Amino acid sequence: MYLSMLRQRSHVLVSGLSLCLLAAVGAGCSANNGSSGGSSNPVPTFPSFPVPQGPPVTKGGFTYVVNTPLHKVVWYQIGSSGALTRRGEIDAGFQPTFIAAHSTRNLVYVTNFSSDTVSAYTIGSNGALRSLGSVAAGNGPASVAVDSIHNFVYVTNFDSDSVSVYKIESNGELTPVQTLTTGAGPDAIEIDSTGKFAYVANFRTDTVSAYKINATTGELEATVPNSTFATGSGPNAIVIHPTRSFLYVTNEESNIVSAFSIDTTTGVLAPLSGPPVSTGKGPEGVTIDLSGKFAYVTDGQADTISTYTIDAAGALTAGPKVAAGGDPEGIVMDPVTNTVYAVNRDSRDVSAYSISDATTGALALLGHFPL
Repeated sequence: MYLSMLRQRSHVLVSGLSLCLLAAVGAGCSANNGSSGGSSNPVPTFPSFPVPQGPPVTKGGFTYVVNTPLHKVVWYQIGSSGALTRRGEIDAGFQPTFIAAHSTRNLVYVTNFSSDTVSAYTIGSNGALRSLGSVAAGNGPASVAVDSIHNFVYVTNFDSDSVSVYKIESNGELTPVQTLTTGAGPDAIEIDSTGKFAYVANFRTDTVSAYKINATTGELEATVPNSTFATGSGPNAIVIHPTRSFLYVTNEESNIVSAFSIDTTTGVLAPLSGPPVSTGKGPEGVTIDLSGKFAYVTDGQADTISTYTIDAAGALTAGPKVAAGGDPEGIVMDPVTNTVYAVNRDSRDVSAYSISDATTGALALLGHFPL
């Protein structure tokens, strides 16, 4: 998907609007188009190609999802069963791709792939978002992560092979701190729970880059003795185990999950023993439940979600699959209701699942909720 995106992004037209709905830190290539509302001004039109989208964000009893074709952020109230009720939307930049929340402050940040910007929002007591404006990013900002401990934001810029670093000000607005060159096609970034390390998936070089975070300045520094680690083909989503030092990367082009242990002193990665774990076709998103027992991978080109159990050594064992919507991509688990949410690009909705089996982690569908 990302290579196709790279080839086509420069072909900008003016007239109407024809866009693919995105969804996941890596996105598959099927193309259903959406349209924005009417406008008296010409709107730049891009060919129908998917852009990356991360998972929904759950915070304070609400779920937030980017709606790419309409350039919006949509929010839903989470019911006690995990079901979603749509409550509102707000404008984002052009083709929003990824949303991330501050864990202790009422703030969310959104990357806008074709505006080359990052938008900031505050969350009101009713879950509604209020815009704080946008700041410039690199070319093709694809994903965003928040260091909630030290109050910094990190954005991968797919087309300029870089990471942009920002300081979060007291009012939630962003101030640029650093632009750092990464591997080619950085499309996902994850911060460890201590705020010590950041990891970037480089789609076009089949690697993960590891960085130390300067707690004072927020700047990224290469880990020692090594900072680049081989993955499968087309790494596109990263998750870190919530309680243990393991990191997992989905690889869209080789249909596997790469698994690593994390050196908690240096941040250096080491591949776990054993062969990579197979997924369904075109894995595009990954999440782990709060207990750390189960991992879930969206198989974008198979329209399924794969389930895995995680043993004490971090190894994944495949379990049952469950049907998803069309082209499932970004995926997340709400830690309060223990509900799994996946965005489906082609069917343009969010699927919700409960864990129906405490041994295998099998999922049961709660419903599909339109974007």
